[in-house]
Amino acid sequence: MKSLVLGATLVATILAGCGPQAPAATPAQVVSSATEAREVRTARAEPGRWPLSVRTTGETAAFEESTLSAKVAGRIGELAVDVGSRVARGDVVARTESRDYELRIAPAEAALAAARALLGLDESTTGDHVDPETTPVVRAAQAELDDARRERDRVASLADSGVSSKSLLERAEARYATAEAGIVDARQTVANRRALVAQRRADLALARQALEDTQIVAPFAGAVAERLAGTGDYLTPGDPIARLVRFDPLRVRFEVPERDAVLVRVGQETHVESAGLVTPAAALVARISPALDPRSRTLLVELELANPDLTLRPGAFAAADIVVDPDRQALTIPAEAVITFAGIDKVLAVREGVAQEVRIVIGRRDASRVEVLSGLEPGGEVVLSPGNLRGGAAVRVAR
Repeated sequence: MKSLVLGATLVATILAGCGPQAPAATPAQVVSSATEAREVRTARAEPGRWPLSVRTTGETAAFEESTLSAKVAGRIGELAVDVGSRVARGDVVARTESRDYELRIAPAEAALAAARALLGLDESTTGDHVDPETTPVVRAAQAELDDARRERDRVASLADSGVSSKSLLERAEARYATAEAGIVDARQTVANRRALVAQRRADLALARQALEDTQIVAPFAGAVAERLAGTGDYLTPGDPIARLVRFDPLRVRFEVPERDAVLVRVGQETHVESAGLVTPAAALVARISPALDPRSRTLLVELELANPDLTLRPGAFAAADIVVDPDRQALTIPAEAVITFAGIDKVLAVREGVAQEVRIVIGRRDASRVEVLSGLEPGGEVVLSPGNLRGGAAVRVAR
């Protein structure tokens, strides 16, 4: 009985194979018959401008720093600042007792007045210029010379006529020679007195400057970072009083690795991130060290970052992107299209309604996009947020 059934089945199979055959199904039809096409969102690999930047880290630093010191000896009578005090340029930071320096001005003024009087200048005369020929000492010497000349000429005339003796002529000539020396001496005396006036005026200027130097003023706008002396301290010239820092603008110092150092130039745009900044701040590369650090093989780069509200402080950590090629082109896709597993990056490309796994090589990336170095052609369509979608699955692009 079983043999009859098997024989009948075999005959039926042979007869069925002899009839017309259906066409073979395509891979897409096989996938479609197995599962229903899944709706997906896609994006295309688009070439476009993506500036090339060098990422580096560093710290903020005061733009300028100065230790304010005493210029003259004395006891501090007033200290107008403390740690954190903000000052403008020219503000008084401290004062030393000034009475001693005030008392030095009066003698200096009297000495100057006496020197001017010797030169023939009075209080009504402005300036110290004087014509030596108009001074009393030169005028007296000139009168003596003129009289000696006339006397010599008269005696010489009488001697020629035989009326005067030779000895009288010799005395007249000697007097004339003495008068000539006298006029030279008088002019030298005037020059000495002019020099004395200049010296006395310099002494007075020094006395007034010493009095002015009892006030220590801020050389620039900033804030006091450290107080180094107290009220009542006796200071000698050069003793420190306070340390002043300027932090508007701030210096931002970075160390760029040797491999990127050749790309950095003065004037390049930079985006700085640091504590106190809500969004990255724009700055320009201001200074570059002429040499690499021989120990770290890095290049020191400085920026100047505006800090008008003084929210940023020296010594804070900072990160920056230095734009070294603002016109660099790149092929990009959205970051949400990338699948990373075991160190391999890939995407699901849509081709003829089927998702296909494609391995890619990634370059730069940010929060929203990645640069594709190889694996995709411009215009290639990739699935966004593929989730558990696998290669070979049928897909339908959402419109």
